[in-house]
Amino acid sequence: MGKKIKVHSLTGRIDDRLMRQSFLAVKRNRGAAGIDKVSIGMFEENLDANLASLKRDLKTKGTFVPKPLRRVFIPKDARGTAYRPLGIPAVRDRVAQEVIRRLLEPIFEPLFHDCSFGFRPKRSCHLAIERLLSFHEAGDRITLDADIAGFFDNIPHKLIVDAVAEEVSDGNILDLVKRFLAAGVMENGVFKPTTIGTPQGGVISPLLANVVLNKLDWRLEKAGYRFVRYADDFVVACETKTQAQAALELVAEVMTELGLSLSPEKTKIASYGRGYDFLGFRLSSKSRTMRAKSLEKFKTKIREITRRCNNLDARVIEKLNQVIRGTANYFATEFSTCVKLYQKLDKWIRMRVRSMKFKRKLSFDNYRLKRRYFDNKLGLLRLLDFTATSMSKTRA
Repeated sequence: MGKKIKVHSLTGRIDDRLMRQSFLAVKRNRGAAGIDKVSIGMFEENLDANLASLKRDLKTKGTFVPKPLRRVFIPKDARGTAYRPLGIPAVRDRVAQEVIRRLLEPIFEPLFHDCSFGFRPKRSCHLAIERLLSFHEAGDRITLDADIAGFFDNIPHKLIVDAVAEEVSDGNILDLVKRFLAAGVMENGVFKPTTIGTPQGGVISPLLANVVLNKLDWRLEKAGYRFVRYADDFVVACETKTQAQAALELVAEVMTELGLSLSPEKTKIASYGRGYDFLGFRLSSKSRTMRAKSLEKFKTKIREITRRCNNLDARVIEKLNQVIRGTANYFATEFSTCVKLYQKLDKWIRMRVRSMKFKRKLSFDNYRLKRRYFDNKLGLLRLLDFTATSMSKTRA
């Protein structure tokens, strides 16, 4: 077997066009400022000079030094009992990560498995679920629903760099990847070094996660399993519980090789008949709808907007419509069965708005503020309308 040919001279591909494209991508994604408090707008005020300086640093090995990430915590559930740490890079560093991501993605994209859907071009959560449902329809009704314990926080840096180095020989690019990983975080004014993990919130983190877990994908493929993976969330579809148990043993073996582990509480063998959760949905042979956590998260947002101490005005309706539109666009798909749930939620939202307006909760107020008032006067969106749109698209 001949020597493997690696990609080199990636640094030479960093030009003005790539720099500008990377900035525009960061701008589209918006996001808050990093620890330097420089916003996207502030960076853009002197864009040409900032991009020229950044390009110079990226092309000169050992010159670019990323700033520590700003640590923020977002709730993992509607009750706010658990939080997920995010690392927000400075805008300059986000542009730099986007440059490297755009250089690496064309190299690794052809190597990724077809059942990997997370953060890849022309792929989505909905396509991942549709693939999974096709496996169920073909007879694979037992599932291994696996969860990697603290995946993004626990990936060994050496594992990431070695995986990139298998395909890339440009020392400067590999050095930049190392620097991104080891930038550290600022939490409550205190610097904390990062010796493992790739930060959730980093532009390049999803690509690096796929590079690492690509090994798992092909091991499952070699063993003959059908599966769907979206970043660190994956389901293996099996015909029997015995097969699912064997898949669990294989996955645990691969995790050990990667220096990771499965979460015993969240990893389980389930069935399509009884149902299981995946990517925000509750999937079963009877329905494909919002999972309990997704539903509670949605209702919590609505409750916050419709507190009785607030006044009902156009801004409230605008906020409600944003939440309704976002939820409906995700869950009202061609494969979902949300009609009855959306009817109940629409009724519940109108009740919340009536209670907000009249500062009380009485069934009599249903007559004072009828549904057509919400539609015609207030312009309040209905979840059910999005489901009807989805159904009409299916028929067309």
